[in-house]
Amino acid sequence: MDLKKIFGGLMEGASGEMGQPDLLRKVTEGITKLARHADRGLPILPREVEVHIKVGHGSVQTIEQFIEDPAFDKEVEARLLNELVRLRPENLPLRRYFVEAADRTAVEVREAPRRRWRLRIEGGDRDGSSVVLPQTRRDFLLGRGEWHGDEQDNIVNDVVLSESEKGLSRRAARLHRSSSGLELESLDQQEALVVVRPDGQRVRPVLAAGGRVVVGLGDVIEFTDGRKPILCVRLEEEE
Repeated sequence: MDLKKIFGGLMEGASGEMGQPDLLRKVTEGITKLARHADRGLPILPREVEVHIKVGHGSVQTIEQFIEDPAFDKEVEARLLNELVRLRPENLPLRRYFVEAADRTAVEVREAPRRRWRLRIEGGDRDGSSVVLPQTRRDFLLGRGEWHGDEQDNIVNDVVLSESEKGLSRRAARLHRSSSGLELESLDQQEALVVVRPDGQRVRPVLAAGGRVVVGLGDVIEFTDGRKPILCVRLEEEE
């Protein structure tokens, strides 16, 4: 997607004031202003931020498509690391973007209230179990049994999906927090891991671009043995 081409006419038509470079600059500046400094001057940003972009009524759908392009958020990330040179990449905040119709074009960035996610298991020998995902973690390992792989690897599963289902890999999958939310990656489960959307669409993470798919409320994560489902996992939001 050609960022310059899209915004060259779009934003100018909406307000005559802000083009693509201005939008990236305002988003970067808004997030940077939330930084505070710890010992030795190391910058600290909130764990998660909300970026509200206000544009003309006729531009909302186009801007939403633009924001969904991973290239936009990658550019914001690069600019933040350039502005806050001592900030480590793993300490960048998760970024959630919202596009709103308004009479005046504007960008507002604020710290987001922390959301707590819970995984609920349906089926198998742990049917009905639920696991709350710690807010301080970005990656969560899912699989059969305690160990994520061989015991000698000394890596444990954060979410034990089953104790004994042989069709389920010990290194089944990984959930990753990103600016898009929670992304699911299939590991040894390969094509036997499917995300079922509320509309019935079935998406296999291993076949997706980048090897990950975003998982949201209403989606069902289905673990199969290649032929039939073994168990399902639902994502829920803690009140």
